[in-house]
Amino acid sequence: MYNLFRFFVTYHVFLLFLGLEGFCIYLIYKNNHYNQVAYIHTANNVSGRLYSAYTGITDYLYLRSTNDSLVEENARLREQLIDSKYDNRIDTGAVSDSSKKYVQNYTYIAAEVIRNSLNRPVNYIYLNKGSKHGIKKQMGVICSNGIVGQVVSVTENYSAVMSVLSKDFKVSARFLKNDYFGNISWDGNSTTHVDLEQIAKHVPVKVGDTLVTSGYSQLFPKNVMVGTVSKVEAEPEKNMLDVRVKLSTSFGNVSYVYVVNNIRKSELIVLDTVINLQSPKQ
Repeated sequence: MYNLFRFFVTYHVFLLFLGLEGFCIYLIYKNNHYNQVAYIHTANNVSGRLYSAYTGITDYLYLRSTNDSLVEENARLREQLIDSKYDNRIDTGAVSDSSKKYVQNYTYIAAEVIRNSLNRPVNYIYLNKGSKHGIKKQMGVICSNGIVGQVVSVTENYSAVMSVLSKDFKVSARFLKNDYFGNISWDGNSTTHVDLEQIAKHVPVKVGDTLVTSGYSQLFPKNVMVGTVSKVEAEPEKNMLDVRVKLSTSFGNVSYVYVVNNIRKSELIVLDTVINLQSPKQ
């Protein structure tokens, strides 16, 4: 208490000056309209800048949750596309039952990429979703721009995807303009291009032609983007065209994906098993 008293005694002149200065500023502000407007304008400007900075920081902090919500919503919207449906109509020639014209054929599980490789003979992408989220082996994986790969290993909380940039990855793709199809394969070099095999020379192919999934494999729905033709060559000694395709998916910065659940896949597996058993042995 004594120290506080000494402080006021020592600095009483300076404290009196500050008090009178503050009182004068108050009188000027109270009795001068221009100063009031200037003060309000300055205060609003400062508070506006502070609020903008605060909003920017909070928006950044909540960006992750916003992205997750958008990806989940996109997965639900994909399920409504006609290519994710199965035509359930029964046409006997006289009567067509259209009470349930289309039923669900594909559902999608949104996931985030947590690891990605690009420079190996077989490249893998790790996802933050696993078996408890419904992911299983041999499910296809796509992103907003096109195909990504297929699930090859699953734990409870994570899954590993063999990407298109793998020598072991094969998938059927067709030309959007004329439905001719071939197989996509990777040469182990480029991270942006693949080769389209089994395209006969009589097939009209031009640079810029669009390729989509054929729907023949069990991995992907029909019409998922694959890429565009970047180069076409016809060598005299070959019966097939050399077709180079620029992938629509940028594997260097893929962040969110959709794991494709083919609801009727088990029926196709049964058919394949029966056909293989019935096929004559060589």
